[in-house]
Amino acid sequence: MKNRFMQHIHAGWTVLSALPLLLATGCSDDYDSGDKGDVTQAGRTRIELAGAIDQVAVTRVNDNGFAHGDVIGVYIVDYEGSNPGTLQNSGNRGDNVRHTYDEANNKWSSAYDLYWKDKKTAIDVYGYYPWGQPTEVTAYELEVQKDQSTEAADGELGGYEASDFLWGKATNVAPTEQVIRLPMKHRMSSAKVVLAEGSGFAEGAWASLSKQVLIKNVKRNALINLQNGEVTATGDVSAGGTIPYKKGEEFRAIVVPQQVAAGTPLFVITVDGVNYTFKKEEAFSYTSGKMHTFTIRVDYKAATGDYTFTLAGESITAWENDDVSHDATMKEYVVIESEAGKLKEAITAAGKDCTRMKNLKITGEVNAVDFYFMRDEMDVLQSLNLKEVVIKGVDEETGTGFGSEKCLDDQIPACAFYSPASRNGKESLVRLVLPDRLKSIGALAFCHCKNLSGSLVIPEGVTDIQQGAFHECASLTGTLSLPSTLKYIGNTSSDDLSALEGNDYFLGTFQGCGFVSELLLPDGLEMIRGYAFSYCTGLYGELRLPDKLTKLGNCAFQGCANFTGSLTIPQGVTNVPSEAFNGCHFGGNLQLHDGITTIGNDAFKACDFKGELSLPKNLAVLSDGVFAGCDFSGELKLPAGLTTIGANAFGSYWDGSNWRLMGVLEIPEGVTSIGQGAFYNCWGLEGVVFPESLENIRNEAFFQCYGLGSI
Repeated sequence: MKNRFMQHIHAGWTVLSALPLLLATGCSDDYDSGDKGDVTQAGRTRIELAGAIDQVAVTRVNDNGFAHGDVIGVYIVDYEGSNPGTLQNSGNRGDNVRHTYDEANNKWSSAYDLYWKDKKTAIDVYGYYPWGQPTEVTAYELEVQKDQSTEAADGELGGYEASDFLWGKATNVAPTEQVIRLPMKHRMSSAKVVLAEGSGFAEGAWASLSKQVLIKNVKRNALINLQNGEVTATGDVSAGGTIPYKKGEEFRAIVVPQQVAAGTPLFVITVDGVNYTFKKEEAFSYTSGKMHTFTIRVDYKAATGDYTFTLAGESITAWENDDVSHDATMKEYVVIESEAGKLKEAITAAGKDCTRMKNLKITGEVNAVDFYFMRDEMDVLQSLNLKEVVIKGVDEETGTGFGSEKCLDDQIPACAFYSPASRNGKESLVRLVLPDRLKSIGALAFCHCKNLSGSLVIPEGVTDIQQGAFHECASLTGTLSLPSTLKYIGNTSSDDLSALEGNDYFLGTFQGCGFVSELLLPDGLEMIRGYAFSYCTGLYGELRLPDKLTKLGNCAFQGCANFTGSLTIPQGVTNVPSEAFNGCHFGGNLQLHDGITTIGNDAFKACDFKGELSLPKNLAVLSDGVFAGCDFSGELKLPAGLTTIGANAFGSYWDGSNWRLMGVLEIPEGVTSIGQGAFYNCWGLEGVVFPESLENIRNEAFFQCYGLGSI
């Protein structure tokens, strides 16, 4: 033991003696050590951005939603050590810098070059569209246009696009030579009214009628907080209403997020000079970033000449792209009407070559046969729009798909775009719009579709996203939007389990995806199976586990290194499995409840939790590495029923893990073993009391616990 201790002393002197040399050479890492006025000095790295709009492309194939000449405003704020800086009106690293989109070269050109402070200081990037001149970053004044039907002219935006507002933020970006992706979200709300032809009209009569819609009783002024993108309606309700833009039988307007009182007219519809006022008996809220769609059926009674108006449908969905905003030249989808199981025949009947078709929108019905046809025979399929499709189930087994072609109604079949034989996903697939009518996404459906890109919007109504559904879709670098109806992540039917081979069984639902967004889990979520979000390193923010959660799988959030804040384990979760949160770096407090009976190996390893730790009363085993790499403080009280303390349970070889734990540690009667390195580096402990039941203490269990004054 003495020799080991002396080795550590000598090693320490070696490091200290080298310190002056390290300090002398370290200046090359600090850009600010040179002439700060020379922004073009050698060795400095420019900050470069790439912007994309988080929206659903339903009418056209949309690369990023921006068009040539679009201009965004960008603020860049340096971190202060490990803490984010605060966005100010001025004095940031970048203050409202114009970035103009060059469509031909697919890049953003800044008004002047921006450089990293040094090779260590991270930044937050704030962006908004359209570019303006905010005087107050927490209260940017904006007004949506009264007439949004006006077209763009003489370099001015049209009324609709001038009313829209996009905002995005890239958080805690470390210095890099790579382009920084800045995801932009719609922060206003969208009102969409669709007029549908009903009964009683002679052929061609409906199309010839004049139609108009007026959005009523909304405020058009807003204050926007550029720090977080929040939009607040201000001022008075517009007396005349808002005129939407019109395409065919659809009317769409930008609305400031706000609530309209119960019984107040939402809009007035005029058909052939006849007015109809639509209102709701309860208060109605226009939601930021969402589209509110109302489908109104109009019937005609020829005998009396009267029109009747009926609400045929109402929905709140993700923001859909439109034809007047960001008017880039984009390829249209080829639209194919299909019957279930006959997509190939429908494409042939339309005179198209399925082997050369890149951009496909399907209407009508499809089934598993059609999915496997697209997977295996449509070699260059890049963009697939299933928004209006109905998926029909298949009962019989034919052996040409994932062991069979069985699937349920409204379910994307297992291995829809993944080949079990080659273990490859469909690499040509780049863009995807899921069906509005959908309940389930089968196992491995889009597994290893490595070029599938942008954001992923799972529609309302989906309850089940099965194991490996989007495994290793690394190019999904936008946001992940999960529906409020979702109950199960990583579930797998018994039929699928028998077909999964080797490591496929351990493929997480979203494992290895590149999402850059906050992870918002639905309140009704009950199950998160193993590896579900493993190594989704772009997910950030505070992780809030739903109260209804009862099942959590191994490595569910392993390696999600950018989570921040505190974590509370829900009452329904009684087993925290191995490596569930390993490497998540939360940094806040950990709340465990007394119903927890087991916590697996490395479950909270390297999570940087702070504050006091209250362990569950019924916990019997402290597993290996369970709290290694955390930073708990205060007295550590172990449960009375504890029997085993595993290796490195609180200790860590690589840092001062849990060194703030203090007081006298009482090992409960019943504990028979203390594992190797269990309290390694916990040098704040002042004493330890061992029980009569203790049989062995493994190597280095209390190594470098310098504070121990009594045993």
